[in-house]
Amino acid sequence: SQILIMFKSSGINAEYGHTEQPGLDFKDTELTYRSKSWLELVRSLLVLKSCTYPLFVQNAETLMRASRKILGARTFDYIMKRSFYGQFAGGENIAELRPCVENLARYDVRTMLNYSVEADVVGHVTDSVGHVTDESSCEKHLEILLHAIQSSKDVCAGGRPFSSFKITGLTSPDLLYQFAEILIGIRSFFEQQSTVSCTSGNLPEDIRSNTDLLVNRVITRDALVHITGSDLFNSADITGSLDYHQFQEFMLNNPDALAKLGLALTEEIVLGNARLQDRLEQIVRKAKKLNAGIMVDAEQTYLQPAIDYFTRLLMRAHNLEQVYIFNTYQCYLKSTASTLTLDLHHAMGSGYKLGVKLVRGAYMEQERGRAVELGYESPIHESKADTDRAYDAMIDALLVSLQQDKCRFLAGTHNDTSINYLMHRISQLNIPKNKVYFGQLYGLCDPTTFQLGLNGYTVFKAVAWGPVPAVLPFLARRAQENTGVVGGETRELDLLKAELWRRFTRLNLKLIRS
Repeated sequence: SQILIMFKSSGINAEYGHTEQPGLDFKDTELTYRSKSWLELVRSLLVLKSCTYPLFVQNAETLMRASRKILGARTFDYIMKRSFYGQFAGGENIAELRPCVENLARYDVRTMLNYSVEADVVGHVTDSVGHVTDESSCEKHLEILLHAIQSSKDVCAGGRPFSSFKITGLTSPDLLYQFAEILIGIRSFFEQQSTVSCTSGNLPEDIRSNTDLLVNRVITRDALVHITGSDLFNSADITGSLDYHQFQEFMLNNPDALAKLGLALTEEIVLGNARLQDRLEQIVRKAKKLNAGIMVDAEQTYLQPAIDYFTRLLMRAHNLEQVYIFNTYQCYLKSTASTLTLDLHHAMGSGYKLGVKLVRGAYMEQERGRAVELGYESPIHESKADTDRAYDAMIDALLVSLQQDKCRFLAGTHNDTSINYLMHRISQLNIPKNKVYFGQLYGLCDPTTFQLGLNGYTVFKAVAWGPVPAVLPFLARRAQENTGVVGGETRELDLLKAELWRRFTRLNLKLIRS
């Protein structure tokens, strides 16, 4: 596949996690867990241990919804706040969030608030869609997000405030899906008909030499005339060739050209896009007024092209002197190498700074299930090793851009090898520690987070918040994600046990001495 070709020359491998370099040290559990009470340690141990059982994890959301019906909302919410919800979410409102944020700040960990309510198309495993988010719901969600940005400023004392959100709460997921289908069609045509033109001279050599990446390809006017039998550019003053973003922009502005590809940008989609862009602009204006950063969360592949499109428009307009908007790139997708390198090149050539949150991904089971249901190739890498190599390769590309002051990025990862590699590269390239952000989910990988904070790096906890029932899909994905992080290795569970034993023995000694 295209991403594996790039790795052959990248020279990146797991050995970086074992060389002499800045790295994580988990020997002192007292220091690592200094922010945790007895009860919090016990809860973490029980919740994370439950995430190692596949049968529970695979049915987590179903079990939670059934339990809420049986127990009733009040009892269920009470139990959840003292178990899964309390482990992975900071509270239902800003008042409940404040103690969580203040506690993290005491230990040099910053907070990124994530209002974890989302929407999806109905029947996401098929081509049919039927759910329509009404405009009043979108406006209410906008008000909540604007309040959340203000609240992040109020509660995140010290340092620049950050928030994250999902675009699907601000528009009809069905219209977003339809627009994404158009963008997928445009990209598919470009992938099939483009030719090599290696112009990515400001990116690393392994990217420049990979002719499968879209950043190194163009589509020519002559080629289109030959292929289609007509001139798709006949209404525009275009000569020579277009890169991918130029071609995408041209197609979206020319309905006749879209029609020749069997695509239709309907009036309903155009109006929905305009309403969404207006809401997004309101969010960015609020963020800029408060000097806050906002991170747009990634979602499913059948929605992501539209999310990428709107986020890139925002970055191009507002990330000029400072980065306010960050887009999320999921490295478990085979297409991410092309998407991210395209956007890096576009930002460098268009005079704005790319904001990147680099993650591995959170919809693996759903994406693979949909691919099987609809009979297409899975968009997910075949192995975790492929995803790990993809992640570390993108780190190098981002560091090159960062040195040119053309991007800012947050490495959202729980993987110690990737973290150690990035720490090594930061040191090797003499990049100030505050230029790169690290991030982990609240309730998971606390040893990693607090070790980074202790070593002077800028590190965030992504703290989910929102009503208990609305956050259930988020909690279910956390359980699924934790199966790989916790189930694949017992280190965090072992550290929790070690710290509990240390506290227990110290307590016994105190009792004996008294």
